[in-house]
Amino acid sequence: MREQFKQKATFVLKYFVGFALLFWVLARINRQQMVETLLKIRWQTLFIVLLVAFVNLVIQFLRWKYLVEQQSNDYRKKDLIPSFFAGFTFRLLLPGGHAEISKVFLLPGKKSGKVMAFAIEKFFQTYVKTVLVLGGLPFLFPRYRTLFWAILLLVLGVYPFLPRLMRSRLFRKFQEKEVNYHPIFFRAFVYSLGVFASLIVQYYVVLNDAHRISFLHTLLTVIYIWGAGLIPVSVSGLGVRENIAAYMLQRYGVPASSAVGLALLIFFINAIVPALIGVYFVYRRQHHFKEAKDTLRNVSQRLYNKGKKNVAKKWRSSG
Repeated sequence: MREQFKQKATFVLKYFVGFALLFWVLARINRQQMVETLLKIRWQTLFIVLLVAFVNLVIQFLRWKYLVEQQSNDYRKKDLIPSFFAGFTFRLLLPGGHAEISKVFLLPGKKSGKVMAFAIEKFFQTYVKTVLVLGGLPFLFPRYRTLFWAILLLVLGVYPFLPRLMRSRLFRKFQEKEVNYHPIFFRAFVYSLGVFASLIVQYYVVLNDAHRISFLHTLLTVIYIWGAGLIPVSVSGLGVRENIAAYMLQRYGVPASSAVGLALLIFFINAIVPALIGVYFVYRRQHHFKEAKDTLRNVSQRLYNKGKKNVAKKWRSSG
């Protein structure tokens, strides 16, 4: 009970911080100019942004489909699209451990392999963001260039050891079948880069509709905007992303009002619209979530107990 209250309180606090940051940046910019910028976007530009958003969704869906296929035999293909869109909804609406992982409950059957698929998906979303941010920070803080390059090399050096980690006993209990993780990790990495590339194209097209900004400056800006999700102070980087967009794009001659408005537009297209589609699937298949709470608790407890046993075993052997 206490843990549930803590999760919900943290979730509410994150939304509060996110909206506070958003209202703060909106109070500091010319909001009329922001609206005018959005209204002046040419329909050709908007069409390209929407088209790339569709490509972005396809890439994300293919990543989810591929990971589920590799991790589980117990699923139906027709359930993949509902679970995919439901993930966007849960990411914005549910707190704590019942967030986006709840999408696996729209895939009837064994859950262990699907939970592993979700874990790999989330890991590579975070891993690629971390790599890109570390690669971009030396351009923003040249004085600490050596430090950031060193950390980047360390993070990249971890990658070859990840498949070996997934074959450990801690994770094997959650595998439904024999899996070769080298191609799985490579494909997940490439798909995640594809999501990032789509975001760059969207920002580059919409920014150059009314302003002039180079592809390199767009690339660096999108790295920090996309990396906003790594800062765990709000839900989906709300507020953080808009402040970063205003700060970075002003450096390249784009007014803060345009930066904030365009960042909100792209977030709405890429996250809010899929989440609204997901609401339909969540409502139609809400009966699948009766088992969610117990399953998530059991998985967490198994991981905790196994990790505790391994630590105790190593402690005894070293003693």
